[in-house]
Amino acid sequence: RGHRCGSHFWAEAEPDVNLPRVGEDDFPKILLSHAATASAFLRAEAKSITLAEMLAVGHAEDMEQSLLENAQMLHAELPVRLSRRIVELQKMPYGLSELPPVKKVQKWYEKSFHDLISQRVPQNAEQELIFTHCLEKILRRHNSVVPTMSQGILMLKEEIGSDSVHQCPFLQDFLDRFFMSRIGVRMLLSQHVALHEPAPGFVGILGEAVCPGEEAKGAVLHASQICEAKYGVAPNVVVKGDVREKISYVPGHLHHMLHELLKNAMRAVVETHAPQLAPNASANFSPSFSFPDSDDLPEIELTVAAGESDFHIRISDQGGGIPRDQLSNIWNYMYTTAERPKEADMDMKGGIRNAPMAGFGYGLPLSKLYARYFGGDIDVVSMEGYGTHAYLYLSRLGNTKEPLPN
Repeated sequence: RGHRCGSHFWAEAEPDVNLPRVGEDDFPKILLSHAATASAFLRAEAKSITLAEMLAVGHAEDMEQSLLENAQMLHAELPVRLSRRIVELQKMPYGLSELPPVKKVQKWYEKSFHDLISQRVPQNAEQELIFTHCLEKILRRHNSVVPTMSQGILMLKEEIGSDSVHQCPFLQDFLDRFFMSRIGVRMLLSQHVALHEPAPGFVGILGEAVCPGEEAKGAVLHASQICEAKYGVAPNVVVKGDVREKISYVPGHLHHMLHELLKNAMRAVVETHAPQLAPNASANFSPSFSFPDSDDLPEIELTVAAGESDFHIRISDQGGGIPRDQLSNIWNYMYTTAERPKEADMDMKGGIRNAPMAGFGYGLPLSKLYARYFGGDIDVVSMEGYGTHAYLYLSRLGNTKEPLPN
């Protein structure tokens, strides 16, 4: 129990309300009545935790006490994380903070901060349950943050031009910090809420024996359905290697990363080997054109390798590759070579309704953050004129602390 996420472990996360005050101009009007408290949280240091510590909360013998201590930690920690994002959302370049989608996100964060600091520190099981209901509301409120922020970036690109947006390093750094923080906040919220509904093989939303090989097969099916809906065909994918090995991980995170990497590979293969199907191709097929079958396209290989400290997953395609001078662009949130998604695909209440094949520019950068959250990473090696290898690394040790943004 020495490394549990209990209140004794997290005592220093509670901010000192006597700290010097940050200027009130840094906070929206809705928070001015809490300015002293907000200033203290803004100056406090966020505390990283590990996957092993998250698992320990759910393995405690006294779950009621463990949940209470975890709720006390969240009561201290979450306002610290939200306060930083609120201030940053107000100070974005090029007037981005004033665009309607971004202002909507600001309001969600302000309301969630207000809800958290209005709650008393839970002292018993009944109060812990009330606090958990508050966390559930915050989770629902923030469901569509990613598509809403992406809509704001698309609006900015239309107003000032793509080149100006691409050349702003502050914006890229901000989005990295913002989305890494979001991943961490949602992880803490979802984990605590899910601990109230135990499921076999899971501790909260953490799977104790997740099989990357099986998750890969599910991601292949999902990506193939989207590819077929877009192009009428999808390449075959061969899953091989250590497909039965298991790891403690969040299945939803793993599926998201594999799905994005596979979508990119499938799109590249189809548009390289059946260019008539690309969105910008002529709609008039030549008389000799024969609609391709899956077997007409080069297959994609997905290889799983279980090392002692890391899981390695490689996705290899023959999709023509990426020019070396453009390779770094794939990690830019504002960069995409696909057509812009239709407005009908944007559902501001529930996120991305129709899960488009590509076009937001967020898939790979977000996937890299998901991988890094638990000590992994994503690398891409490409051979222009041939294809691409994407490498996903998953840490299997569980002792890496969250990479919290400064």
